[in-house]
Amino acid sequence: MLTATLILSEKRTHLLACLLLCLMPLVGMSIDLISPALPAIAKSLHISHSLAKSTIYIYLVGAIFGNFVTGFLSDAIGRQKLFRLGLMGFIVASLLPVFFPTIGVLLIARFLQGLMLGSVSVLIRAIFSDLLPHEKLVRFSMLTGTLWGLGPVLGPVIGGYLQFYFGWQACFDFFALFAFVPFILLSCLLPETHLQRHPLKLSIIKQNVAEILKNKIFLSVSAIMGLSYGLIITFHTMAPFLVQDTLGYTSIFFGHLAFLLGIGYVLSTFLGRKLYRHYPIATVLSRSILALWCLALLMLLATYFFPSSISILSIASLFVFAGAGMVFPLAMSKGNTMLRHIAGAATAIMFFINIGISSLISFLVSLISAHQISSILICYVVLLSLILITYQSIHALLQRDN
Repeated sequence: MLTATLILSEKRTHLLACLLLCLMPLVGMSIDLISPALPAIAKSLHISHSLAKSTIYIYLVGAIFGNFVTGFLSDAIGRQKLFRLGLMGFIVASLLPVFFPTIGVLLIARFLQGLMLGSVSVLIRAIFSDLLPHEKLVRFSMLTGTLWGLGPVLGPVIGGYLQFYFGWQACFDFFALFAFVPFILLSCLLPETHLQRHPLKLSIIKQNVAEILKNKIFLSVSAIMGLSYGLIITFHTMAPFLVQDTLGYTSIFFGHLAFLLGIGYVLSTFLGRKLYRHYPIATVLSRSILALWCLALLMLLATYFFPSSISILSIASLFVFAGAGMVFPLAMSKGNTMLRHIAGAATAIMFFINIGISSLISFLVSLISAHQISSILICYVVLLSLILITYQSIHALLQRDN
């Protein structure tokens, strides 16, 4: 492939793309893998449920900074060295709670995990923009969303078993082991892909940010990504305590439930990719969002008749995960194909908005003590209403753009 003066064979480009894609499940499971262990973390470290939940949003806060800073740095100094540093930093941060199991170290480790993996995430997408032409970039962006979705599928199951048999620290051992092999391979094989550097000057940064902030479609699809990911965050923040402490199920049961929800997410990403081949993104998004909002509202009404039904929670969450699997990758693929001449900065802003919204949602729902299923369903309906409003603000623009 040819990007600027970089020439790589198609075989090597494909190999690099596949290796980078292998990291996407890790990005997806960075939250979901420890969610079954949250009650155990609270008991082991003698902390409140709210403080245990904070390990989720403190990770997201780190990811915000990692995404934002790295995007601009990578446009100025390149991708390769930052990628290696980020992945190595994630491995080290993952091992900290294993050797120093205190709440202070755990919170620092989670922030560093977010910082480093947030950097890696934005670099993966920027490298794809460097290597791939437009048509392949759209396909790989949607495939990225699918593989990211393997995190919510596999993470809770793996985390549930690790917690049940080995304790919550085993989750962090798993993080380090998962990242180690890709780190070795990509350290050897990944060349510098960004050869047309943008000087790291305040004037250039301001110019790039101004261009990005004027693009209403780009900003809106970034917000939709954050809100749709917030639906998944809501389940993994609120449901572990409701399912395990209030309803009396085990961490393994919760892991299996989250696994089924994740399957719904992944299958819907394939459906989204198929529909995209036949219909414009605007059409697929509008119908998916409206249908999901109606279904969530119906399930909320059902909780007033069955307030403690695990089946209602499971069915409603399955619809929500499937809807997020449809909306998130489509919104991301649209954003990734825009502003490619400043891909690092654009990706930084995209995920600053995306993860910023997700972390705010995580923080807000961590303050809610969910003793009833309706509490989670109300959060779903509120978030879906915001997605619907955001989408309607750019519906006409998207139709013209398609």
